[in-house]
Amino acid sequence: MIKLPSEPFKVTYVDDNDPFVSNAVKERKHFEPCWCGSGKKYKKCHMLREQEKPYSIGKIQNLQGKIFWKKRGCMHPSASPEVCRGKVIDSHTIQRKGPLERIINTTNHVMHFEANSTDGGVNVAEIGWRKASVFPGFCSYHDSTLFDPIEQGGFSGEHEHCVLHAFRNICNEYYRKKALIESFEFQRTCLDRGLNLDRQISTQNSCIKSIAGQNKSLDEMSNIRNKFEAAIAQDNYDAFESKCYFFKGRLDVVSSSVFQCEFDFLGNKLIDMWDLSLDADMLSHSVVDTDDGGAIVFVWLKGAKDANTVIDSFDNLPDVEKCDIFIQYCFVNCENTFFSEQWWTGLSQKQQALIQQYANTLYYEGGKYSANKDKLVNWVII
Repeated sequence: MIKLPSEPFKVTYVDDNDPFVSNAVKERKHFEPCWCGSGKKYKKCHMLREQEKPYSIGKIQNLQGKIFWKKRGCMHPSASPEVCRGKVIDSHTIQRKGPLERIINTTNHVMHFEANSTDGGVNVAEIGWRKASVFPGFCSYHDSTLFDPIEQGGFSGEHEHCVLHAFRNICNEYYRKKALIESFEFQRTCLDRGLNLDRQISTQNSCIKSIAGQNKSLDEMSNIRNKFEAAIAQDNYDAFESKCYFFKGRLDVVSSSVFQCEFDFLGNKLIDMWDLSLDADMLSHSVVDTDDGGAIVFVWLKGAKDANTVIDSFDNLPDVEKCDIFIQYCFVNCENTFFSEQWWTGLSQKQQALIQQYANTLYYEGGKYSANKDKLVNWVII
């Protein structure tokens, strides 16, 4: 079975002999720079941090949300004040008139997991289908013109269309990486309030390493984004590979995102994400609708060894298990996952509890995905 972490945040520990620890524990005057590296004076940063009242996880999430969702400009390859038209809009990473439309209820809402401001967990909640799966990524002109090929007509697996779906995921992830770095910087100011010095050091070290990791990931994402932009500009998509798994059945769950290939579907670790000297492969996934069901679409950079390993591990799953395991994968790894009210209420309490457990997991630590005896969806690979 897959391994679900016991802690909501991934904490890294630091040796007592580490220079970061030595600097933190030495005596310093009020006006000297704080040991945490914030650039603030010690008296205005960590001098009285242990006496400060801790914030609840819910409050941290609420404050962090204001930092996260800022408009950062149009992300089209040729974006400029002279070319862009209209304001930056909320761009859908999952097609609104398509997959999202298939899962709306009678009040035009879809279901998803939403952060609980009380304890930091997640609960099932409704969201209007126009607000689901959006990020402020493109001006209105470029959002409509760039993605027109995949917004018009049905999906039949054309490679170009697969790549366009992936490009929207890449832009969304690039936006989120930049926002996440700012969020970690914010966490450094409040996550260790009320903690003793040892735990302050551990928390600050974890945040610093997370920021370094995200900056590394952002650089990797930027390089891949450049390849997508070149492909779009030249109308040549040979730099990418794509694979579609078409299925029949009621489209009850939709998801879209891009991941670094840390593990395959068998739970095998492919790369140490904390080793910043290594570059991680990227893999995009999307769920699109078809007349009699839908398709799971993967896109990756041609020649990416670890991405190929992930796809091979999915290929090697029995067809009867693929869709159930993919749904688990989405809820564990991707908050950009939405589902129908009809599907959720039709699940057993055991199934709902399992999915809730997956959705509460903030990161995946490996372990083989195993299909449920009672499948989560009625999709059949064709």
